[in-house]
Order: sequence, then structure tokens, then C-alpha cells
Amino acid sequence: MSKVLGNNIASIRKELGMTQQDLADQIEMERTSLSQIETGAYNPSADTMKKISDALRRPLGDIFFNPNVLKFNTNNDLAKEVG
Repeated sequence: MSKVLGNNIASIRKELGMTQQDLADQIEMERTSLSQIETGAYNPSADTMKKISDALRRPLGDIFFNPNVLKFNTNNDLAKEVG
């Protein structure tokens, strides 16, 4: 999850024309810590996720949702495996 999360943060940040330092300053975090989040080396706390969401002006789901989840329909796929 963290790789997708980091890619989403970096992508949205760049789309908004923000540097890592700009975002880090807004959320009161060291730039190196933000870099670790963006590379997937570190998972942010819920509080940090909210700060990132607010700073990027995007709903939490837009940033922290893995679109690949849509490719797996648990009910149908599970029924096929069991049945």
C-alpha cells in the first residue's frame, strides 16, 4: 500500500506545482520524512495523512485509496474459489 500511497502523494503534489519542501513546510514535517513517505519507506500516521490531505486539498480517499482494489471483486472471486 505504501508505494501506491507515496506515488499518489508525489503525483498530486507535482500536479499542484509544489515541491517536497513546500508540502513538508505546510504539514510541519521534515522534507526527508515526506520523501520517505513518497518512496514507500515510511507509512504516515492518521494525523499526518489528514494534514497531507488538507494541504493537497483532496479527500483522504483520493490520496490513500488503491485503485487496484477495484480489480478484485471479493464476493465473485471468493465464490469461484470455493465453488
